[in-house]
Amino acid sequence: MSKSKINPAFGVILIAGLVIVFCVTGIAAWRDKSPTFDEPLHFAAAWLQTHYNDFRCDPEDPPLWKYYVAAGTSKASLQIVDSGLIWEGMLHDRAVEGLFFKQMFYYTPGNNAVGALAAARLRMIFLGALLAAGIAWWAWRVSGAAAGIVAVAFFCFDPNFLAHSSLVKNDVALTLILLAFMAALWRAGRGATLLNWLVLALLMGAALTVKFSGILTIPLLVTVMAIRALLPEPWRFLRWTGKDHVHRLGQAAAICAVCGAISYVFIWACYRFRYGPSADPEQTFDLGEMWPISAKHAAFAAYNAFTLSAGQLAQWNQHWKPGFILRLGFAIGQHHLLPQTWVEGFLFTWGTAPGREAYMLGSSSMSGRWDYFPIAIAVKTPLATLVALLLAAIYWIRFRASLPRGWDLLMLAMLPAVYLAMAMTSDLNLGIRHVLPIYPFLFILLGVVAADALRRFGRPAMVVVSILLLGLAGETLAAFPDYIPFFNIAAGGWKNGPRILGDSNVDWGQDLPAIARWQREHPQYQLYLGYFGSGDPRYWQIHYVNLPGSMAPEDQAAAIGRPSVYAISGNLTHSPFLPPEVREFYAKLQSGPPIAVLGDCIYLYNSP
Repeated sequence: MSKSKINPAFGVILIAGLVIVFCVTGIAAWRDKSPTFDEPLHFAAAWLQTHYNDFRCDPEDPPLWKYYVAAGTSKASLQIVDSGLIWEGMLHDRAVEGLFFKQMFYYTPGNNAVGALAAARLRMIFLGALLAAGIAWWAWRVSGAAAGIVAVAFFCFDPNFLAHSSLVKNDVALTLILLAFMAALWRAGRGATLLNWLVLALLMGAALTVKFSGILTIPLLVTVMAIRALLPEPWRFLRWTGKDHVHRLGQAAAICAVCGAISYVFIWACYRFRYGPSADPEQTFDLGEMWPISAKHAAFAAYNAFTLSAGQLAQWNQHWKPGFILRLGFAIGQHHLLPQTWVEGFLFTWGTAPGREAYMLGSSSMSGRWDYFPIAIAVKTPLATLVALLLAAIYWIRFRASLPRGWDLLMLAMLPAVYLAMAMTSDLNLGIRHVLPIYPFLFILLGVVAADALRRFGRPAMVVVSILLLGLAGETLAAFPDYIPFFNIAAGGWKNGPRILGDSNVDWGQDLPAIARWQREHPQYQLYLGYFGSGDPRYWQIHYVNLPGSMAPEDQAAAIGRPSVYAISGNLTHSPFLPPEVREFYAKLQSGPPIAVLGDCIYLYNSP
């Protein structure tokens, strides 16, 4: 298959320029935003494991990427309290983590943890740049420079990656590693060299220590290697070539075994070859506490209720039994086969996945819906990208003979198909960020199709590709700097977003600075606040009275005689989880248009 005729140097320069635009846009978009819901927790955990050799905080997010978060920082720059009830309590109750990071971020004089987190965001954007480079490289290798340019353009102007690449979160980090893992599998299927074998094993270990959904790499490795062994083509393996199924199956088994062994050691290395979370062997997690936590979440899902009576829980506990995965994880922990922190995090993640509140299209659910992520993709993906995917599918059906087939197509299509299927059957319906790993492969396929169309049709294809990319850039830049609440034009934009989805799709607590500015500019009003997030508005000098459902700490009593303004997170404006009388109150507030909308997600209303 011939490659597109673009000067390689020009292609590299153009791709580099697009990546620079991506980084500058991502940094600028988050320059004046407060920490999102999970970022302070992750940053506090990164600080503890890096500077205190302790893993008790945030075990549900493995540690590899957190080392990167705290890279280059000084232990003396932030003070923490590493003793007392909160410190000890993190070993027994995940809710205590919130007290710990809030103490670190907001209540310790002299600490500038918010500034330290902002610096960490600058490091995180580099992972997004590496992801862009990986997308460009793979598309280029498959179909030439034009494919690399188009693929990376769709990535660099994607609002979801602009929203999440700067955050101290592991969603983009996992996306990068999964892309690299599949690329290593792709190369191993063409010819397994010693270096490729080692890279594949290390990437598998990295996936298992960045996010627990990285466990998907295990069945992916086994499945892909088995498929490659059963293909009729000879398979080069180090100095040998497997010419029949038996030899190729042996090669596949060897690759899987070595990858499993190296990734197993990799996990222990990330936890510093220590079983317990602390250097003190007396301080350990109680894995048995996962049973009542898991049972409670299973009850939430079964009753589809946000709260349950003591009688309901008692009745449920009489019949509930942990499933195979929970029992297996507990046995692994009890026999010290893996670090206890990794096991604790996995058990907590698996056990609390059911019974997590999710909102979509006016209804609530405490268990996963199969259509959640297809709908989220349809409304959160830019319209230009959706149109491009539709045109690419039509083009593929019509001209598939000249497009990648066999091993190349399998490696580009397998992860998005498997990952989306896994997401659709999961109970975690909390945001588009949970399916970010499927997008790089879609961008590569778009680049491959565009390159073939440019070779086949020339100028007409160039016009179509240019219109799509200009439309994408226009829709995305119009949303700047508010990329978390982005919804595409067909879905009604951010104005309609809270009616469709909630949680990190709409408002993640990132716009406290915008509220602070509004209050400084309107000191004559008494502010009533319905906040969704983990921040403390008082840190930004915001003074308010809490509304029902608000997650902010109490601040002050209402000032009698002052006109009132109600500031409400988009996650509360249509929340079905609030008590009926609270929902009725918010409905009255929304009977008229808001007087202002801050950050496309904080709605301000006059008193009803």
